[in-house]
Amino acid sequence: MTKVMKKPSWLCFFLLTSLILLSNFTLYRLPLFGPVPDGAVLGSLLDLLVIVPLITYFLIIRKRYSLKYLGIVILAGYGAAYFIIPGQYLSQYSFLPYLVLLSEMLFLCLELYIAYKVITNLPRLLKEYRKLASIHSFFLFNAQKAVEKHLPSNRLATVLVTEFAMFNYALFSWRKRASIKHGKAFTYHQKTSVNAVYIMLIHAIVIESIGLHYWLHSWSPLIAYISIFLNIYGLLYFLAEIHATRLTPFVISDSHLLLQTGFSKSMNLPLEKIKEIKYYDGPEKFSGKELKDLYDARVPDFIQEKPMFEITLSELEEIHLMYGLKRRASRVVLNVDEPEKFYQEMMNKLKHN
Repeated sequence: MTKVMKKPSWLCFFLLTSLILLSNFTLYRLPLFGPVPDGAVLGSLLDLLVIVPLITYFLIIRKRYSLKYLGIVILAGYGAAYFIIPGQYLSQYSFLPYLVLLSEMLFLCLELYIAYKVITNLPRLLKEYRKLASIHSFFLFNAQKAVEKHLPSNRLATVLVTEFAMFNYALFSWRKRASIKHGKAFTYHQKTSVNAVYIMLIHAIVIESIGLHYWLHSWSPLIAYISIFLNIYGLLYFLAEIHATRLTPFVISDSHLLLQTGFSKSMNLPLEKIKEIKYYDGPEKFSGKELKDLYDARVPDFIQEKPMFEITLSELEEIHLMYGLKRRASRVVLNVDEPEKFYQEMMNKLKHN
């Protein structure tokens, strides 16, 4: 039932928000509606700063994403109000920026509370992290496991750890090397152009940031600074992907196959749950239906080649995504730089299990 409801919820969100934005835009821009009635501005602000965030929460955020994203939605609503409502009407509500700032400060306080919870549990978290790090150097995977053990069901703590890991990979991993003390490691990126893909995206972000910032600044300094913040965040994300891809090879241990594809997704697969591994002989592209229960462990590439291997599972297993999000898969497809060695190692381990 949950899977069936996901797409309709996004569709309802798109239709409702589009209707609200369009109706408010036409109210102020089309002369056929006559003079703007008294109280219309207040109604528009209610739509953009209260109704749209509530719709977003109930249809999109609730039970899926961190509550912190509601703050971004409120900021986006304020930006839409600034764009839609003419200045002569908006100027009478001079308190509005302070109200938005107050709401953002509340979300900041919430994050600080979560940070306090993490800090008070820091000795136990560090002890668990060091225990896991003695096996392999997968920073994000080890940090998430430590949080799951000592702060279970705390989505905001997981979000905080994800962001901390992103900064760690992006800014402090330039000279680090992968360290695998138990199991055999197999790289999956050296024969691809994944680094070139991310560098191209970083280059595009930098160029776009410079031009867009000056254009937006002449229109709205607040929107310009929000835009540049999001672009910096995107730049850090792609840097994290580059270093995480280098530092997280696939690992085959005596009991598990650990697949962490860059920074954004991973799967810790018990070997006993693997029904079959074989060379992939299917089509180049997967249908939307196939993607629902498939873990594609390949990295982005300019020319995406067919997967080398397909792993069929005996039951659905969890895929760990960013910010504590999860989904399940019954099949895995992947590429490695040394396919024959990987296949032989997998077959040997499966025989012993």
